[in-house]
Amino acid sequence: QFSQQRFAQFVMKKKSKSAPGKKASEPTAADDKDAEDWLGEADEGEDELGLGSGSEGEDGIDEDGEEEEDREDDDADDAGVDDDTEGGDAQHGSRILARLAEGKQPTDLNALKQEIEDDAGLLSNWRKARQLGDKRSRDEVFKNLVSNCSTYFGYSEELAEYFLQMFSPETAIKFFEANEQQRPLTIRTNSLKARRSSLMQALNQRKVQVDPVGTWTKVGLKVYQSQVPVGATPEYLGGHYMIQSASSFVPVMALAPRQDEVVLDMAAAPGGKTTYIGQLMRNTGTLFANDLRKDRCKALVANVHRMGLTNVVVTNLDGKKLSNMLPRLDRVLLDAPCTGSGIIARDPSVKVKRGQKDFEDHSRLQKELLTCAIDMVDAGSKTGGYIVYSTCSVSVEENEAVVDHILKTRNVELVSFSSAVGFGVEGLTKYRERRFNPTLNLTRRYYPHVHNMDGFYVAKFKKISNKVPERAKKDRSKGTDNIKVWGEEHWTQEMMNSVVDFEAPTSPAAAVGKKLNKIERKKLKRQEQLKARGFVAPQANGLERTGSSEVSGAPAKKGKHAQTKEAQDSASTRSKLKRKMKEPREQAEASALETEATSKKLKKRKIRVNGEEASKVKVDSKKKKLKKSKQVTA
Repeated sequence: QFSQQRFAQFVMKKKSKSAPGKKASEPTAADDKDAEDWLGEADEGEDELGLGSGSEGEDGIDEDGEEEEDREDDDADDAGVDDDTEGGDAQHGSRILARLAEGKQPTDLNALKQEIEDDAGLLSNWRKARQLGDKRSRDEVFKNLVSNCSTYFGYSEELAEYFLQMFSPETAIKFFEANEQQRPLTIRTNSLKARRSSLMQALNQRKVQVDPVGTWTKVGLKVYQSQVPVGATPEYLGGHYMIQSASSFVPVMALAPRQDEVVLDMAAAPGGKTTYIGQLMRNTGTLFANDLRKDRCKALVANVHRMGLTNVVVTNLDGKKLSNMLPRLDRVLLDAPCTGSGIIARDPSVKVKRGQKDFEDHSRLQKELLTCAIDMVDAGSKTGGYIVYSTCSVSVEENEAVVDHILKTRNVELVSFSSAVGFGVEGLTKYRERRFNPTLNLTRRYYPHVHNMDGFYVAKFKKISNKVPERAKKDRSKGTDNIKVWGEEHWTQEMMNSVVDFEAPTSPAAAVGKKLNKIERKKLKRQEQLKARGFVAPQANGLERTGSSEVSGAPAKKGKHAQTKEAQDSASTRSKLKRKMKEPREQAEASALETEATSKKLKKRKIRVNGEEASKVKVDSKKKKLKKSKQVTA
């Protein structure tokens, strides 16, 4: 953090450099006023610039570990985020001073805010840019907006550009402004020990003003004002309520655990979601609560005891190795470790410590954990077979990209949970050049500027089969990696002069990769049987019976006696064929003569009957004779 005095000294140094002949004087009242215009008052400037200390506000939370229960969704701590923001604030302050030295930074916050709004409006309605006389290109306006938002709201330029590309410019500014406001403190009633109405009365008597969070939850309460620490009341110590953000109710409500089931919470500490699951299960069945960090498991065990749960088994293991240690499960909740881009209001260090690379690194870990969670669920469960995946991040790489990958690699499908939670923005089915599964519209996003709660993402899966599919096929619809080009570099002289011989297959079965149908298989089998008996295919001179040597294709040597005998056999077969050819001709001629004789006899006979009947008899008899003769000739 840089103070007003430091800024005034910087202004005086700049003036002394511009006028080297003059001696630098002490800062005047006008200089102090300029500094106040830029920095604001000591207690307001930090909030406007996004340089606050990240305190939870005057919510009455004590300092001996109770604050962590309110931040139970802060998975950024799992990912190695340092809560100390002094480095990021100093970096941001040095960047502002550098821009001031270059003369690019406006010295008035109101002017900077107005410039941000003008650029956002210009990008939202680019057609009016020419009418307004703005000659800048769209890229120039966008870069200027990224730089101004980075300076005004305290984000790194990489993260500010990411959000400006993810949302429309006006929506992104609303998102930035919502992250500057503290979320309301919410608590969850423990229905195992108290009712919400009785808890409200008890807290009102202790001068704690509370109201229901909304109609979508029956256990949530919103704390408006409190004169006592909310995390130190007798009701809190007795386990009547749990300090928990409203957005973390949604994954448990989507999971909808039932009594007498076996359920797992893979990333359970400090126990907000775990105790809610046990509360819905009414202390029946078995609830496994796992966390990787041993120090966080202490808070988890303490909250389980305080809330009165008796069906919880706490484990301190790596989530990727749980599949070999736990039995088949009915339901699994994975609130995965993430970058925390949805809880910037509670952890301002995310503004300068997170970027595109962090999103992709966390995405790989989330895919591994979610794959393990799905493998542990029993698809044949009568009441379960469900997996809920959630993050406190709004980045696409940690949400839709992970879900889309799982849909390709496991036998699961997305299901709706709108009956349990009836609000939320639909998940993205396309983002810039990416295209996701159309069923991702069943997932839900929660934004601070829309729902007044921490940014969250929730997806619910239903496992179809316990069988793990083979390696997923790559989507080559848009790529060209599968196309091999035989370029001119392969056209060598040696290759062009070489001759390629292709051996013809000896039988249809020898064709590589070709399957024979039923008719071809029968034909091939018949040919093999004929060869085994010594027959070959019929030729022009009729069927011939050969020896085994002829079938094998290696004819044996023959003597003169064998040759003469073969010639006699061939002559006899030719004479037999000639006789067979002559016989149908002779029969045809005889039948033709018979028909002529019968026709002459019919003409000579005079049958005295009616003319019509006689003609019919003659015609029918002639037809029969001609038909018979044709059959004989054939």
